[in-house]
Amino acid sequence: MQSPVRLVYLLRPTVKVGILLAVGFSVLAFVSTPFLLPEIADHYGISLGVASMIGVFQLGGFVLASWSAGRWLQPREPVFVTSLLAAAAANLGSAALPAFALLVPLRLVSGVALGLLAWYGWVQAFGDDRRMGDVAVAGPVVGVVAAPLVSLLLEVGGPRLVFAALAAVSLVPLAFGYRSEVRELPRDRVRHRAVAAARVLLVCLGLFTLGGSAIFIYAVVLGTGDPGLSVAAVAAGFSLNAVVAIPASRMRSTRRIPSPWMAATAVCAIVVTTTGWGWLFLAALVVWGFFFWAAIPGVFEVLASRSRYPEERVGDAQALMAAGRAGGPLLGGLLIDSAGATVLGIVGSSLMLAAAIGVFTTRTVARPLGDG
Repeated sequence: MQSPVRLVYLLRPTVKVGILLAVGFSVLAFVSTPFLLPEIADHYGISLGVASMIGVFQLGGFVLASWSAGRWLQPREPVFVTSLLAAAAANLGSAALPAFALLVPLRLVSGVALGLLAWYGWVQAFGDDRRMGDVAVAGPVVGVVAAPLVSLLLEVGGPRLVFAALAAVSLVPLAFGYRSEVRELPRDRVRHRAVAAARVLLVCLGLFTLGGSAIFIYAVVLGTGDPGLSVAAVAAGFSLNAVVAIPASRMRSTRRIPSPWMAATAVCAIVVTTTGWGWLFLAALVVWGFFFWAAIPGVFEVLASRSRYPEERVGDAQALMAAGRAGGPLLGGLLIDSAGATVLGIVGSSLMLAAAIGVFTTRTVARPLGDG
């Protein structure tokens, strides 16, 4: 568990280590979902679709927090500390595996905490090229060990041990620096309507994550299907996905024109859902991480430059992406059950490609606005 901490220090970040760890360790909660779903379904005797509600509500809480934080909160230390404590409490309660009707709202609380932590982290960096790279790389750094760790914990102690581990790691960032370096946002907090270009970019972010998450959340199911891979092999694919994402998120050259990287991610999505070859499935799953994280910081940079109030758009961007991730499991479950994996791949990759076209068009047509 110390490897992400050491990696963060080696990267010489410009954002406080505690903040990066909070953003990064939150990845554990989201990476664990594809592995937890079949275990939760089996424990409670429910369908996979019903079990997916733990992921939907967790992401729903993330959306709620990301959307509202920029409107009513200041990026101050009490927000950070309270969010970590709430995440720890929610995961500790989940470790008891209470009635499913109670487990779902506990995951909602976890999602709210993760959303606040993500907002706190991104607001430190939005509009600053180097800082955005530091925040963007935090997730992939932890993702290197997340999937294999979750797979191992499930094998050793089942869902209880996974939730208990999430509770423990939620407290780790408190041991490091987390003081906000952002100037205080205006106290009147009058919200400014996003300009047309920013609205288009926000919608594109939502579509991109909707299509991607509809497929990615079921990667374990897809990989253990026709490709015939083991759960451990898919977990290794998740880990390598995070490894290649680390340099991608820090490459400044990829941010100039992010659309090709978005389109390449869409190609990976269709391959993952249609191939019957294990090696090709793993290859697509791995490079997905590089293409995705090469694209996202660039889209954020375009959004910041086409926004008059970029500090307000950071919460909007996180919320729209989280909304896409929340809707993805529902869309993916509906398509894979009713129409099959191929149709899922066509629909998901088409949404991602449409988002890429939208970002390219907006970047080309709309001029940068500068500071507003």
